[in-house]
Amino acid sequence: PTPPARQTERNDAQWTAPVLQPEPIEVPAVEEEPAPEPEDLLPQVVSPLDGTTVTVFSMTELLYDQTMADWRTHNGIDVQAEEGAAVKTAADGTVVSVTDDELMGTTVVIEHSGGYTTHYSSLQADVPVAEGQSVHAGDVIGCVGSTSAAESEMGPHLHFSVSQNGSAIDPHAYIDE
Repeated sequence: PTPPARQTERNDAQWTAPVLQPEPIEVPAVEEEPAPEPEDLLPQVVSPLDGTTVTVFSMTELLYDQTMADWRTHNGIDVQAEEGAAVKTAADGTVVSVTDDELMGTTVVIEHSGGYTTHYSSLQADVPVAEGQSVHAGDVIGCVGSTSAAESEMGPHLHFSVSQNGSAIDPHAYIDE
């Protein structure tokens, strides 16, 4: 005969695996910085001169040039103002050249962030900036003159042009006047 099966008492409390509670993890509070406003992401840009725009930017339509007596595109804007009026740099940057251009007169070229370059022409001959100099938006970089041979019929004015990555763009797209 077979021995009787042994019965074991089962205590459920003894057979249930204990539930382990994990130690609480403290996560340091992170202060969220507010998202910057769109205008804070752009460089500060100012108008280089208060005056009247007498010739607009036009790279697709020909404009008549009184001085040269012909039709041509115009890679910037011409702003008429009093002889000697202060011309300011439009944005922070570095002066890359100061030249006496045969057609455009005394010209200052400034390189800015984002691939932008600004050109200020028809300035008086003596400018207070030099090649390699850092400038800030609103710094005076010259004075309105009449040195542009190609635009001499206009009288004292600033020829202001802007390019991005080497391509001429409408200065009004760069400067919100």
